[in-house]
Amino acid sequence: MQIAKEKTKPIVAALKLDSSDHSVLAATRYFARRLHAPVELVHSIRPILSYVGSGDATVNPYYGYEMNFALSSERAARTQLSQLVQTLDDIEVRAHVVRDFPADAVLGVVQDYSASMIVCGVRSKDQEKDGKSFLSGLSTGLTLASEATVPVLLVPPDLLGFNDPLRLLIADNLESEGDFALETAMKLANDLHAEQLVHVHVQNATFREIDHMIDSVRESMIRGQMPSDPLLNRELYMERISAQTVEEMVRRCREHNIHALNSTLYEAVCRFGHPAEEVHNEVLNREIQLMIFGRHHLIRKHTLSLGRIPYNAMIEDRVATLVVPDDAHYEMDTAGAFQREDRREARFGHTTNFRGNHV
Repeated sequence: MQIAKEKTKPIVAALKLDSSDHSVLAATRYFARRLHAPVELVHSIRPILSYVGSGDATVNPYYGYEMNFALSSERAARTQLSQLVQTLDDIEVRAHVVRDFPADAVLGVVQDYSASMIVCGVRSKDQEKDGKSFLSGLSTGLTLASEATVPVLLVPPDLLGFNDPLRLLIADNLESEGDFALETAMKLANDLHAEQLVHVHVQNATFREIDHMIDSVRESMIRGQMPSDPLLNRELYMERISAQTVEEMVRRCREHNIHALNSTLYEAVCRFGHPAEEVHNEVLNREIQLMIFGRHHLIRKHTLSLGRIPYNAMIEDRVATLVVPDDAHYEMDTAGAFQREDRREARFGHTTNFRGNHV
């Protein structure tokens, strides 16, 4: 008897049906093909407005106009989606027009079809400078990243694309949410056959703050409160902290039940400075195509707070960002084991890399 293989969970893509959808569709297509996943395209049209009068009855003086506008919008959206589906002939895709607010429409489809990931567009930094702030509270991407129980891929309009060799970056705050993001990043690196996975932690400290810390330690040494260390200086202090941090990062990586990163090169990197700037530098210097972050519930659940990793570090021009919730259900099979470890030091930081091989 042949046992049927369990079907891969779908990817949900949120569309506005305008020119900004190009990057969203390109990213969705890439992940669908690599993960062999079906796609659910979602476009929302606004709910019919209602107005409450002085009596008990709900009054809508524009009911006829609202109904005609709603039906016209729905027909136009279905026509556009139907034409769009015909162009996506290399993946399995379905389209949905939902009368609801955008984030609610997308989350509803995610729940109905047990989706594994959401793809949504975000505004670029240039648009933010023009006064269209991503933090205005009206962003569908921000709402989804805050509330979804599955990873959310935020795609800028000027996306570079995902081309081989694929390079991923996971920003880890060394807390539990960073651990969820790390596990997802490792599985995704396998599934996408990524060339490199860069695991980054930033010590949020300037040189001035480090020097102040060293002065305090030296004062304690003079008072006999700590063992004397005449060699202690900024470089030695940073080297020790970097080595300890990288050791912890590698330990976290090995703890996951992922036997190998296949042919992906893993590298743990500790940097000092402002997190947004250091992450930005890593993205540019290594030509990263996908950043991965954990979602932090610092105040309450369903609230997006980034803790040690500032918000502006997560949005990078031309680079997609995957936000992983701490209750994500991204599940992929992996095999193999970490085989080899190489260490090397870098200026202002410490890095560790090792490559996993097939068993």
